Amino acid sequence: MSQWEGLAIILAVVALGDIVSKITKGKFPSALVVVLCFIVGYWTILPTDLITTSGISSGVYNICSYFLIANMATSIPVAEMKRQWKTILVAVMAVAGICALGLTLGILLFGKLLVYSTISGFAGGAGALMVIQEVAANIGGDTPIVVMALIAGSVQVLVGYPLTGIVLRREARRLEGLYDEGKLSMLEAVEEKQRGWKPFVWFQQFNSSAVLLFKLGIIALLSYYLNVLCKGAVSGLIFALILGFFGSLCGFLEPNILAKAKADGFCFTFMLAYLFSLFSAVTPSVFIVYFLKILGICIIVTIGMGLTSWVCSKVLKGEFTFDMCMGISFTCYHGFPVNVALTREAIETAVSDETKRQVISSHMMPKMLVGGFTSVTFVSVALANIIAPFLAALFA
Repeated sequence: MSQWEGLAIILAVVALGDIVSKITKGKFPSALVVVLCFIVGYWTILPTDLITTSGISSGVYNICSYFLIANMATSIPVAEMKRQWKTILVAVMAVAGICALGLTLGILLFGKLLVYSTISGFAGGAGALMVIQEVAANIGGDTPIVVMALIAGSVQVLVGYPLTGIVLRREARRLEGLYDEGKLSMLEAVEEKQRGWKPFVWFQQFNSSAVLLFKLGIIALLSYYLNVLCKGAVSGLIFALILGFFGSLCGFLEPNILAKAKADGFCFTFMLAYLFSLFSAVTPSVFIVYFLKILGICIIVTIGMGLTSWVCSKVLKGEFTFDMCMGISFTCYHGFPVNVALTREAIETAVSDETKRQVISSHMMPKMLVGGFTSVTFVSVALANIIAPFLAALFA
């Protein structure tokens, strides 16, 4: 098989995932479709060296990972996050619930390796997965860590999507009742002021793709230096996240810089392709065993989120009902942009009047957005970095 044939097959699988997701309106998420295609493909007709043949190397993966992590930090709506501090608290508490049950009952039932490999992914997905992949690369050898994390991503999609829809539809109906009683009005969005140091803001006029990627390259380089300086004690991806956030605050990085460089689709596609290639070493029997065990962990950590959501609903009260708190907590399982799609779909399903939909969306959508930014962008990546040395110690 030639490089171009291998690359065409990989891109076809990823494209198929997007097509199926759009046709089914998200009922079959693209990531789940891609995972199943690669798994079945490797078990049947795809060569196990497909990713190597295509030219998508670990070096390409590293570039994409650092650029994506830094870009995630630039997309945080700072003004809205200040207003939604209660939402941030609910999201952090959700991760605390995941850890509380996962690191106790989960380890007791399924062992440290399986829990350490998956728990940060349950707390936020893609960002944590990049850190776990970095840990696996440092350990070396034939470790099942990333495969476990990828299967966890599929499991949380199967569990999280339908449950998120249920709680958000109930919340939308509750808000519709308040609207009918005259107790709910449109919530105006917070105006995001231009931010940054004037020289950096001035330099933003030079916004070609090359210049934007150069800025991300500077962030990645500084992250690498900091990682070397601390002798690997803190992941370079953590530094990329922190520097990306402060780079955005000071105006060095534009919001959603990777999208403006027209490179976000490229980076995300090739990052996923490299990760999914790791399924090539997994046999059907091994996958089934992992899947069932990880499903058990998922049920345990979902209960943990339910408990913290109940506590938050009792403490915060008002607009933070149990259903809304659970919806925010479930952003750990999907994050942006899926949280937006699921919220919109829930409102459209539960409420028929367009005016009501807009008012209800103004209350629900910011909470889901900020919840996703909190869990996926910051908390899960930090958790993965905390878990990393414990995971590495299992192979010492």
